[in-house]
Amino acid sequence: MVIPENNLLCKVIDGKKVLAASYSQIDTFVQCPYKWYKTYVEGHRSTEKHEATSYGTVIHQTMEYFFKNGCRPSYEDMSKAFNYYADIEKIPFDSVKSQIESMQHAARLIRWIVGLFEKDAAGNYKKVWSDLTPMEKVIRGSRPAGVEEDFVLPYKLPKPLTLDGVTYDKVHIIGSVDWRGEYKTKDRTAMYTIDWKSGRKLFDKDKLLHNLQHPIYAFYIYRKYKVLPDMCSYFFTRMLDNQNVKVDKEKVERSVKELNDILLDMYDFETNKIDSYQAHVWNDAKQGYKYETRYLTGRQPACLEPRPKPLCFWCDFSTHKQGTCRYSSDWDESKRKNKKD
Repeated sequence: MVIPENNLLCKVIDGKKVLAASYSQIDTFVQCPYKWYKTYVEGHRSTEKHEATSYGTVIHQTMEYFFKNGCRPSYEDMSKAFNYYADIEKIPFDSVKSQIESMQHAARLIRWIVGLFEKDAAGNYKKVWSDLTPMEKVIRGSRPAGVEEDFVLPYKLPKPLTLDGVTYDKVHIIGSVDWRGEYKTKDRTAMYTIDWKSGRKLFDKDKLLHNLQHPIYAFYIYRKYKVLPDMCSYFFTRMLDNQNVKVDKEKVERSVKELNDILLDMYDFETNKIDSYQAHVWNDAKQGYKYETRYLTGRQPACLEPRPKPLCFWCDFSTHKQGTCRYSSDWDESKRKNKKD
């Protein structure tokens, strides 16, 4: 397979061209290898903004502003910060309803985080410790040791990759930890990580079990600080709710295997082992969508496997956008189950 010259597989880090991948890139491959191929191998990375990612960017910037200013900004300061970042980002809301809901969620998040650290005239926290949730105790009780903490994690490839005559034996995983806190006790200092999520629902059991974001954070933290985080949390800013992941030795070993399996498929451009895929198609009899097996014209590498699903609606290559993916589902928002008018 010939790799296009405009591929996005490498980056220049510290003056040297290296194979590099972000968690977002890895997650794109997990969701749909064919989308990953179109984006990172063919180099068709979209610059189009989407509500979900733009709103998430503004939330991250607002939370970063709060913690990097010593957790002291007032509600008014935080509101101004949010509006400032939102004005720069120009969030392309899907609808007026979505915009109203998002603004309400943002206001509630700001009230919550400011209220968590708010003090009275005597310097005492207005919200007493006994009334805090376990997550609130972690956030208030910890020293924010890292906020949007950038990292580059060299990770040994399970199989070397040769591109343009250069052989790479490792991939540099790049990213940033949204929030890393250190919580001191009598005997030790515990470490926690939080990833701010701006989605509208919690992860299902399978996604929570196999999502590699926090394990990757943990790999970096162990490499730099020689300890694993005591707890890793996804905090869902719209719902003010969290889901925890315990990254212990067993989780690390399982995650390393999962990541290696992904990388083997992601960077294998030669082994033709895929001959079919699960199409997401309309079924007249059931008046709904279902998955059915369809066969490709010849065997192909795993990095070209299409995985159509309702998420195709938001994909840049789907029939709703560029229309360059012949595998994409024709599902759209109007077909959402239990859709409210």
